[in-house]
Amino acid sequence: MNMEGERPRIRPGIEALPAVQQGRRVVLIRDRWGISPDLVLDQGSALILSLMDGRNDLREIQVMLMRSGGFGLVSTEELRGFIKRLDDQYLLDNERFRSRREELLEEFRKRGLREAAHAGSAYPADPRELHDYLDELMSAADEKGPAQASAAHGPPVGLVLPHIDLERGGRCYARGYKFLRPFMRELELLVILGTSHLPMELPMALTRKDFQTPLGAVPCAGELADEICEVSCQDFYAEELVHRAEHSIEVQVVFLKYLAGEGRCPFRILPVLCGGFHHIMEKAHLPSAHSPLWEGIRAMQKVIGRFSGRSCVIASADLAHLGPQFGDPRPVDVSDLGRIERQDLAMLQWVVSGSPDGFYRHIMAEEDRRRICGLPPIYAWLHLVQGRSVQLIDYCQAHHPQCTVTFASLGAW
Repeated sequence: MNMEGERPRIRPGIEALPAVQQGRRVVLIRDRWGISPDLVLDQGSALILSLMDGRNDLREIQVMLMRSGGFGLVSTEELRGFIKRLDDQYLLDNERFRSRREELLEEFRKRGLREAAHAGSAYPADPRELHDYLDELMSAADEKGPAQASAAHGPPVGLVLPHIDLERGGRCYARGYKFLRPFMRELELLVILGTSHLPMELPMALTRKDFQTPLGAVPCAGELADEICEVSCQDFYAEELVHRAEHSIEVQVVFLKYLAGEGRCPFRILPVLCGGFHHIMEKAHLPSAHSPLWEGIRAMQKVIGRFSGRSCVIASADLAHLGPQFGDPRPVDVSDLGRIERQDLAMLQWVVSGSPDGFYRHIMAEEDRRRICGLPPIYAWLHLVQGRSVQLIDYCQAHHPQCTVTFASLGAW
């Protein structure tokens, strides 16, 4: 077992979520890669996990546990046993995990379809149940949001929609999709810019795969993805594995297939997962100065330009993530929600005004303290709908003291 020279490191893509099991507080360890199964740890084991950052050897971990209080001397053998348990589940950042990831990438590339990873958890897996559920969402969503989009002629060329679960975000999804629904048979290409919740080296990850849903498969415009790589001189397939379990594109594909109705899909999708901007922010650069990202955006502009009037670009993007679960020192109180809304709407003014760099600078000035996970797809979206009128359709908050998430739907005509 490779433990990084006795300095174990938990790998990227692992999140620790507070939970309650049989009346006691535990921590749920979840893998966004979908490689490792969920793991439930007690509070003490979770503390050990937090110390495995690649900087502490086993002796240093023992000392820090003793200083934290509540722990006696945890033996080296106990620590080794715990680390082996983690390593057996591919939770450590080491060669064993990297080898497994490469195996899974090869397996994924051989498959003809990208399977529905979240059917039965994020939305119903049964086709009839799913159809009825989405019917209810669309029927319940009146066309008036807090700032209703004006009546527009023709389909929107772009939509910003949430990617939060449908239970919390259903109204916001439906209010946005109501503007697209009458034109589904006229569209040939749906570009979906998703948020990658996994770390990426490149700014984008493409795939050629058709997407499976409980309502049927949705075809992918694979040759357009190839063209984007060719024009940009970037291998945006290098990190294709992030598509395997990412929900931010999957949930839009499910909704789009529902809107298309029964039978063969009249359109194709171009799924694009967008990586984070933190490394760009650290250098105080504009994203447009980051060559691979900018070349990718320019290549997409060229491809989409051939589908004028027959395409729509969707940014699958949530906004703020607030509360202790995301690293804030205190819970989010109901009295905080008005301030949070004002901050969000001030930020969204840059989107409505069509300014990608203004939107980015606003978040950079806040040092991304509110964790706007939709920054990369909305930034790219603004470049792809440049020159169009952007309007706010709906704004929503999913409040929970430990983890509050905000999101909106916007349209471009």
